[in-house]
Amino acid sequence: MSEQQRPLLLFPKPSPSEREKRSPGWPQIHLPGAQRQGERLAPKFGALQSAFNTRRVQLQAAAPTDDPELVVVFETVGSVEKFIGAVKLTPGLEWLLESDEVDLEPDADFFDIGEHEKPLTGRIFLLGSNQQALTEVINLWNRYQADPQVKLEHGLGSWKDVFKHLRDVRFWGVQDRVGQDIREFWESRLSLDDEPIRFEIEAWCYVSPDKNASTAAELGQLVADQGGRILSRAHIQDIAYHGFLVEIPADGVRRILNDESSSLVQSERVMFFRPRGQALARPEDGDVRLPGVVGTTRTASGQPVIALLDGLPLQNHPLLSGRVMVDDPDGWESGYSAKDRIHGTAMASLILYGELDGAKVPLGTPIYTRPIMRPDPAGARTPRQESTPDDVLLIDLVHRAVRRIFDGEGDSPASAPTVKIINLSVGDSLRPFDNELSPWARLLDWLSYKYQVLFIVSAGNMSAELKLAAPRDTLSGILPQERHRLALSALVAESVGRRLLTPAESINALTVGAVHSDSASFVQAQGRYDLFLDRGISPYSCIGHGFRRAVKPDIVMPGGRALHRERYTSAPDVTQLEIINGSAAPGHRVAAPPDASGQNTKYSRGTSNATALASRGAAQAYSVIEALRSGSPTSLPERFDSVMLKALLTHGAEWGDLENQIVSARPEITDRRERQSLVTRFIGYGLADIDRAINCTEQRATLIGTGELRDGEALEFRAPLPPSINAQMVKRRLTITLAWMTPINPRHAKYRAARLWIKPPHENLRVSRVNADWQHVQRGTVQHEILEGDDAIAFADGDELVFKVNCAADSGKLLAAVPFAICVTLEVGEGVELPIYQEIQERVSTRVRI
Repeated sequence: MSEQQRPLLLFPKPSPSEREKRSPGWPQIHLPGAQRQGERLAPKFGALQSAFNTRRVQLQAAAPTDDPELVVVFETVGSVEKFIGAVKLTPGLEWLLESDEVDLEPDADFFDIGEHEKPLTGRIFLLGSNQQALTEVINLWNRYQADPQVKLEHGLGSWKDVFKHLRDVRFWGVQDRVGQDIREFWESRLSLDDEPIRFEIEAWCYVSPDKNASTAAELGQLVADQGGRILSRAHIQDIAYHGFLVEIPADGVRRILNDESSSLVQSERVMFFRPRGQALARPEDGDVRLPGVVGTTRTASGQPVIALLDGLPLQNHPLLSGRVMVDDPDGWESGYSAKDRIHGTAMASLILYGELDGAKVPLGTPIYTRPIMRPDPAGARTPRQESTPDDVLLIDLVHRAVRRIFDGEGDSPASAPTVKIINLSVGDSLRPFDNELSPWARLLDWLSYKYQVLFIVSAGNMSAELKLAAPRDTLSGILPQERHRLALSALVAESVGRRLLTPAESINALTVGAVHSDSASFVQAQGRYDLFLDRGISPYSCIGHGFRRAVKPDIVMPGGRALHRERYTSAPDVTQLEIINGSAAPGHRVAAPPDASGQNTKYSRGTSNATALASRGAAQAYSVIEALRSGSPTSLPERFDSVMLKALLTHGAEWGDLENQIVSARPEITDRRERQSLVTRFIGYGLADIDRAINCTEQRATLIGTGELRDGEALEFRAPLPPSINAQMVKRRLTITLAWMTPINPRHAKYRAARLWIKPPHENLRVSRVNADWQHVQRGTVQHEILEGDDAIAFADGDELVFKVNCAADSGKLLAAVPFAICVTLEVGEGVELPIYQEIQERVSTRVRI
C-alpha cells in the first residue's frame, strides 16, 4: 500500500440544524415524605438557629454593629433544579458554591429505586447567610412542613424541591476548613524544625467588593494575632478565588492544631486552609554529562507559537542559542547560575528538537520562555533544586505570566501575543486531584477560553516504587517476561495513590501522561531492571480520572524509560523496588548545562518530557494549519487555532496494545465498562500519533472543520462516502474528534458551561465503537471516538456521512458562543488498495492544496 503523505482536507461549509435532545439521566431516587423529613430535619433547623445565635453573640462582642454572616451547607440527594434563582430572591442569602458529593451511602430514606444498594450522587449547596436570611429559610421550611403542597411566592418554589431532597443542613465549620492535607502538612513541617510555616488560606469569594475587602482586613488581623503575616494575596473574581499566602510562627501553628477554638480557625471568612502551592523539579541521582550533539545551521525565524513556563533555560547553549526568547520581568536571572538551569533547558530542548537521539530537526520558530521556577536560595547541593518561589501565590504568578503574554504588564506591551500553546511541564506534588477542582486548574480553564490558547499540562510524576509478589533477592533469577508480569500487576494494583497532580485536572487543557518509551541505546547492567514493555505503560505517570470522571490524561506520549533497582529492606516474602532517577540512559537525551569538560547533554524522563514532546507536536500541527490556511484563507480563521490544535493532537490517539497490558493485570475485572474505565484512567484516549493525525495517505482521508455554537444550536458537517467501499467486505475505521474551549461557571457543580457532542453515524457505515466508553468521552472538552467494522455496505454515489455537532448549556446560562474544531478520518485496513483519499477529495466542495 502506498504511504505517500497527502494534505488534510477541509470540510465543506456546515449547515445549521436542529439540536438533538438529551435526557438528564438522573436515576429514580426514593425520597422520604414530608412528615419523615420533618422528623429528620426539624431538630437540625433548630440547632442551626441556636448555633447562629451563639455565634452572633461571639462575633458581635468584637464588632457590635456588624450583622454576622455564616455559611450554611445544604446537602441534597438527586436533582434540584433552578435553586440559584430562589437563592437570589431570598434577601440576605448569597450563592457561594455548589459541588458534587459522590458515592453517598443509601439508607432507609434515600435509595435508588432500581438498585437499592447502589451509591447515590448528591449535591452540596454553600450559601452565605445573615440573620434575616436564616429566619426566612426557616420560615419557608415551616410553611412546607405545615403544607407540603403550599404555593410559595414567585421564584421561591425551588425551596420545596430542596426540602424534599434535603439530607442534611448545617453550618460550615472547623472540620471543613481544616482537612487532612493541611494537618499532615503542618505536622510534617513542625517535625523538621521551628522555622515559621508558610501555607495558604482560601477565603470565600463574595460578589461584593466590600465583603472581599473586609475579608482581607479581618484575615490580616487574625494572622497578625498569631504572630504571623500575609505575604501575598490574589483575588480573581472570574474563577471565584480569593487566596492568601501566610507565614505563621511554629508555635502559632501548634496552637491552631491543638486548639480548634483559635480565632483564625473559627473565622467564617475562611473556606479552606491549604498546603502552600508549589511546583518543583525533583533533582536527579547523580549528574552525568554526555558529549554535545551537532545541531543544524538552520536558524529560527518569525514569532513564537509556544510559550514555556518553567525554569530558566540556558539560552546560550549551542542547541538553544537563537531559538529561545527569554522574558524575565522579575529579574531572576542574576541569581540563577548556569549549572542550576536543568529543567527549563531540558524542556526547551525537547520542544525544539525532540529527543536528541532522534532526527534532531528543529522547529522553525523560536519559543517564548518565562521562568516561574528558580533555584532554592538555601540549597546546599549542586545543582540546586528548582521550584516556584515560596513568597508568592503560585496561582498569582501564573496569572501574571499569562496576562503578560497577551495583554502586557504595566507600561509593557504584550510580550508574545502570537502564542497559541503554553507548555506547563510542572505540577503541585502536595495537591493531588481529589474530585474538587483546584484554583490553579480553574485559572487555566478561564484563561484558555479568554485568550483562546491551548495549555498542554503534564499529568505529574509519582515515586514509582513497586512491591512485587516475589521473595526478596530473587529478581535476577526470574525470567524477563515474569518480571514484567509481576511489575505490571503491582503497578496496576497500587493505582489508587497515583492521582493526577494539580493543575492536570483542568478541563480545557490537554493533559499528557507518559508511556515507557525512548530512542536511547544502553547496556543492561547488573541490578538495573527494565521492567516494562517498550511503548508500554509508565511506572511514574500519574493517572485519572479527571473532574466529574472526565477522560484524563487526554493522551499519553513517550516519557522515557525508567529502570528500577531492588531495596533490600523489605520483608523476606516481597521484593521492594525503587526507580533509578539518574541522568544516564535510558531516557530522552536533552540539552543540559555543561560540566567542567564541556559535555552538555544528559538523559531524563518523566511526564514533563511527554508534555514537551506534545507541545512540539502541536507546533508541527500549527505549521499544517498555516499551510491549509494559505490555500483557503477564509476557511480556518485564526480564532479557531487552539481548538484545532487540541483536536489534532488527540485525533491520532488510540489504545492499541496498551489496552491488553492493563486489563491483563486485572483479570478479575470482566465487565466491559469497568475495563474501559480502568484503561482510560491510565492512558486516556491512548498513545498519540501526531504525524498520523496531520497527514493523510491514499487509503486514509482526514477532514477538518471549525465552527462556533450557542446554547440550543447545532451544525451539520458532511463527508462524502467513497464509492470504492460500496459493497466491499473490507475493514473500515472511522475516527471522530471534537474539541472545544468552554466558558466556566466556578460556582456551579457541573462547572463546564458548554456541553458539545456528536452522535457518530455508525449505522450508515456499519461500524461499532472500540476503546473508550461512549458516555465517558462526553464528560470533558474532547470527544474522541474510534469505530470499526468490516461488513459490506450498500450506498449510492453521492451519499454522505453526517456529523452533527450539538451545543447545550451545562451549568446555568450559556451566554457566549463556543468555538470548536472537528476532525474525521475514514480509512481502510492495511493492504487494501482503495483510493479513499482521491474519491473524497474529488467530492468535497473545498479543495486543499499545500
